[in-house]
Amino acid sequence: MAHVQFVDELVREYLLYRGFTTTVKAFDTDLKADKDKGFRVDKIVDQILHYINVSDLNGFKEYWSHLDSLVFSKLEIHVQPAVKKLEYSLYKLYLITAAQGTGGVKNERVTEFFAKMLPELQGQNEWRDWFMLPYIQKPEENPTFSLFFTRAWQDSVLVSLHNLLATVFQCMPQPTLTSYESDASMVKRLQDELAALRGKTQQQPIERSSPSGHQSRLAQYSERLSGPLPLVDDFCAVPSEHLDSGIREAKGLRGLIRQMGGSPIMGRKPGRSQSQN
Repeated sequence: MAHVQFVDELVREYLLYRGFTTTVKAFDTDLKADKDKGFRVDKIVDQILHYINVSDLNGFKEYWSHLDSLVFSKLEIHVQPAVKKLEYSLYKLYLITAAQGTGGVKNERVTEFFAKMLPELQGQNEWRDWFMLPYIQKPEENPTFSLFFTRAWQDSVLVSLHNLLATVFQCMPQPTLTSYESDASMVKRLQDELAALRGKTQQQPIERSSPSGHQSRLAQYSERLSGPLPLVDDFCAVPSEHLDSGIREAKGLRGLIRQMGGSPIMGRKPGRSQSQN
């Protein structure tokens, strides 16, 4: 959702154009404290990883609670167990990172974690062995925890988090202001397709009678008659009965015109004026 940053710039530019300086200051303050990071997945993952690396359990829980209320709680019920499993994997990553510390700091951070998380984790089977972690000298060599100290498992947790956030953000309903770019792209694509179709239509050949076709017709008539063939003889193939009816229609039409010629509409006076002439 990189277009969100572009929309933020458009909003800020508009506020400056309108002279809303107080609103611009408040807008900039909110952007600096934006927990959603403009819905940039990489930034969100980096923020969670920061809380884990510095052993800020309160910051991590608060940030995850924000994401849960904003996004995860709105997912379908059958997806919720997967989200909870990922959350617990991040807690385990927090413990593994803390256990890799030095001296008393390591034990202090691990013990602090279980003291704060005991009400939530107590009674869950998958956490039963983890309560022994503070009392194991070399947990990275213990068969129960050795897998979690590998780089492959730690990277898989971060990749799963990245994929989950990317999928959820893509499926979230977008406000009109952020979807205008995709709408404009769709309109541009449709216009290009329409122009391409018009170009194909104009390039299609139009069937017309070629001069050579006329010449072949004239040659046929020339062979039928002995002398040169006038162009009017092109209609000599019309049957005589059609010609007779055409002549009758023409005479009737001339009579009708003469009758109309005596009407005021045609500019001539009827009756008496004609007899005087």
